[in-house]
Order: sequence, then C-alpha cells, then structure tokens
Amino acid sequence: MTAVPSLALIGGNMGWYEFHCPADGAKVYLDNEYKGDIIGGMLAVPIYTTGAPFKQYTVTYDSGTDYQSITRAIPGVPVTGQTIDIWVDITPVPTPFPTPKPIGGETGYYAVHSNEDHVQISLDGEMKGETDSSGYLWIQVYPTATPYKTLTATKPGYVAVVQDIGMIPSKGESVDLYVTMNPDILIS
Repeated sequence: MTAVPSLALIGGNMGWYEFHCPADGAKVYLDNEYKGDIIGGMLAVPIYTTGAPFKQYTVTYDSGTDYQSITRAIPGVPVTGQTIDIWVDITPVPTPFPTPKPIGGETGYYAVHSNEDHVQISLDGEMKGETDSSGYLWIQVYPTATPYKTLTATKPGYVAVVQDIGMIPSKGESVDLYVTMNPDILIS
C-alpha cells in the first residue's frame, strides 16, 4: 500500500506576494509560471513558505496601450502569514507620434513611500490620504492637468515634511516619492 502525502508535507504554511501595478490586466509570472492578472491595481499571490523559492517575476501587458514587459528579482521569501509588497514599475511603450491629450482624461500615479504609517499626505495643500500600515500611499493624478509642485507630510509627534515634487507621471506611469518622518523632539 502506498502512502499519499498530505498537503502540509508538500507545501506547508502560506505567505503572499502582493503585486501593485497601475496597469490593470497586466499578467504576472513567477519564474515563467502564470499567477494571475492585475485587477484594481493589485494581485495577491499565495506562496508556500516551505516550497522552493521563486527567483524572479515578470509582468506583461498585451491589450490596448502596450506596456514594456519587465522582469525583476523577487525581493525575498515571505514567512508564514507575511505579505511582501512588490511595486511594479511597468512603463508604457513609447509611441512614435504623440497625440494631444485632453485635460483630465488619463491618469498616472504618485507612489508615496514613508518610514512611518498613518502619515497624512497633501499635494499643494490638497489632502490626498494617509499612508497605510506599511507606510505606502498610491495617489492617482491627471498628468495633463496643472502639475502638483509640493508634497506635505504630517503626523502628530513628528516634524512636518515639505518637499518639492520633481516629476510628473505620464499616463499609466508611477513616480516614487519618498518621505522620511523624524520624531519631534524638544531639546531643553
């Protein structure tokens, strides 16, 4: 009689890779194995923590406005119950003849990264949201509208950060903005 291995022996406990990407419909592969499509800006992929680790991910986009495929190294292996966020920097394939864009018709994104969670983020004085528990906030913007110039980050007990925004995201592009929050310590 042959014993049938249990699922626990085959894979063990689970962790996740959570892919964040502005290109809905993009396809995600781990070591050339299809894992799913980006929907609503993300895809969560369950991973057996005791299985053979994946080495790289590839993201492709095939319909409508084409994006350049990217392949990058996997940033690590999640432990049981952990989610590793992966921010995909997929960019549109350059078009040979630019076409005029109507104001507000297309979107790009600012990806705000902070060393602290629950940081309130404003662009030119307009509140855009608060960083999540991993210190991240995804802000949708219209690249053809009047560009934002200043980012302000605030959190009680921390020194406010005001910094210039140097880049404007194009359609479907994300621009990373980094904010380092420091405790507001009074020295007497």
